[in-house]
Amino acid sequence: MKICPKCNELNGENRTECWKCGAILGPVDKYKKICPRCGLIYSQRSEICDKCGGRLSVYDGSTDYKFSGTDNSGCWLYIVSILFPLIGIILGCIYIARREDDLGKSLIITSVVVMVILTLLSLLFVSCASAI
Repeated sequence: MKICPKCNELNGENRTECWKCGAILGPVDKYKKICPRCGLIYSQRSEICDKCGGRLSVYDGSTDYKFSGTDNSGCWLYIVSILFPLIGIILGCIYIARREDDLGKSLIITSVVVMVILTLLSLLFVSCASAI
């Protein structure tokens, strides 16, 4: 019987994954994968980070990865969403398709809110101009 290294559950000899928690029981991976966003390391079979949902990259121990708790790389996306709401909606859809749901949803929400505000301001301006 194989013992799971993660949950200590007994598994059959022919199993490659734990039936309880899904941990890998088979031979050691030839390479590992790492999440470029949060720095978690996964087996070679994983494709998506469990924590942040980002795509994983191949990890070799020689590369020095630096991770920060705050990621300000998406700041320019919000500026584009405010200045050009339609482009912000398109970018939001692209990020959702890339499985970066949090950023994609917030870009779409920002763009829709800006479009509503601009529509209300233009209606207010037109009604004020027609009253004069």
